[in-house]
Amino acid sequence: MNRIVAVAAGRILTGIVFAVLAAGCATSPFDTGDRTIASLGPADALRQPARVGADVIWGGRIVGIVNSAEHTELEVLALPLRSGHRPRRDAEGGIRFVVRVPGFLEPMNYSPGRYVTALGRYVGIESRSIGSFEVDHPVLESRQLELWPVVPNSRNTRFSLGLGVRL
Repeated sequence: MNRIVAVAAGRILTGIVFAVLAAGCATSPFDTGDRTIASLGPADALRQPARVGADVIWGGRIVGIVNSAEHTELEVLALPLRSGHRPRRDAEGGIRFVVRVPGFLEPMNYSPGRYVTALGRYVGIESRSIGSFEVDHPVLESRQLELWPVVPNSRNTRFSLGLGVRL
């Protein structure tokens, strides 16, 4: 009898561990179809300008937004991507790049500090001003853009696990 209980408990525990691990896996919001996504990051694009035309997925933190009559340009501080193509919020920023999106994006939604990831085509390098400095920015023409949800400040989050007894 004890052996049967131990086997059942082992199976239940294995199922719980599997469920927790599966919940931790993030899927990508991007439909790449039959496109080959180049392993070319924004910093690589500056060193390899001949790779213009490559399909890429880049992400990071928005530092600026400009709307024009034809498109919106997001200036983004590049961050490494984790599973599901989410920017790593705990990582140091890299270079800045531009995401060009057809149409209008609401600046209140796409405000500095928000995180985005874009699937699109690397189209070249443009020089832009950051204060008094001219800095080269790789440019991505977006086919799909993901604006990630705001994560509340984790310092104020409390979590406890236990059984409280009060008399």
